[in-house]
Amino acid sequence: MTISYWLDESLNSTKQFDAIIIGAGVAGMSTAYWLEKNNPNLKIAVVDKNYLGSGASGRNAGFVTCGSSEHFNKLHKQFGLEKAVEIWKFSEQNRELLKSEIIGGDLKSVDYFNTGACTVAPSAEDWTRYQTVYSTMKEAGIDVELIDEQYLASQYGVRNFLGAIQYKHDGIIHPVKLLNKIKSKLKNTEFFFGEEVFDLKESNNSVQIKTQKHQMSAAKLFVCLNGYIPFLFSEFKNIIKPQRGQVVVTEPLPAFVKGPCYLTKHLCYFRQLPTGELLVGGFRNHDIEAENTALDESTDKIQSALTEFVQNYFQNTKSVKINYRWSGIMGFSDDAQMIIGKHPKYNNIHLMAGCSGHGMGLSFNSARVMVENSEGTELPNHLNINRITFS
Repeated sequence: MTISYWLDESLNSTKQFDAIIIGAGVAGMSTAYWLEKNNPNLKIAVVDKNYLGSGASGRNAGFVTCGSSEHFNKLHKQFGLEKAVEIWKFSEQNRELLKSEIIGGDLKSVDYFNTGACTVAPSAEDWTRYQTVYSTMKEAGIDVELIDEQYLASQYGVRNFLGAIQYKHDGIIHPVKLLNKIKSKLKNTEFFFGEEVFDLKESNNSVQIKTQKHQMSAAKLFVCLNGYIPFLFSEFKNIIKPQRGQVVVTEPLPAFVKGPCYLTKHLCYFRQLPTGELLVGGFRNHDIEAENTALDESTDKIQSALTEFVQNYFQNTKSVKINYRWSGIMGFSDDAQMIIGKHPKYNNIHLMAGCSGHGMGLSFNSARVMVENSEGTELPNHLNINRITFS
């Protein structure tokens, strides 16, 4: 963003904080929560150019999951079994921390349902391969089971799939209700919505930022922008790559989808809302060059693929009405793991980015380790920014 002389009101208002957070999504709000939990006396600011959950956090599917079984299989091939299990358990911890720290016993306040999640096999070859993946996960102590075509039809409402791997402990949530729930627990945090940061510098052991309305300074700055971080720090241009995801939501239907489900062949995912609407997202690999963008808009090609899937892969949805179509911007790292830690050029700026499509399943726990790292605790090596080479 640029700011004109006529629109710059920041000279009239200066504010001092102990910590400033840029980004009011699940990562930023979780960071504020852990900062307050560790030190209730901190004075904290959350700054966002739009509003609470306006980015990917308010545009995702509301999956509180560890990811698909295919995701685990990729982790196994990429890192080896021990590290794959560690990464999976980090997401399990994310889910349990959200439940214990934020949701508590009030599940209805955020529409949280512990449903389990499944990864469907679209072909005989995939079904054979998934049985091996299942055995590996089971032997590693992950609570999975194989389900057949009949179970998929009765519990998930889908047809044309041979079976699936079902993980028993994942869930679904209303992501914006979750953000408001976190916000309600913050007692010493001030919010600045509708303010984009257009200048940033560090001096005298503090960080100073400017928005169009305020100048602010703090001992520490936490940047939680995921796919948009290259717009603030150009050195991340080739490190974090924005990618668009698109979603449709139907009119309300009778309940027929038990929980979140993945069809990784099309990078597809679906669930049913508590009020009956069917949500389907994905298919970005049908036009991947166009979807490698930070432009937030829906496209005919992806939307047509999503609509066709809704009409042809579920029971009694042939003529269902689509009520919502939207997109959101994710941020991907080269190894598909989050990047957390101190900015390489600044002493007092910490960041997390590159959720790589797993923001809801990682960010609460990731914010915890980022805050602890800002106080000197070591990060898991697969998350540590020190693994990245900056040009």
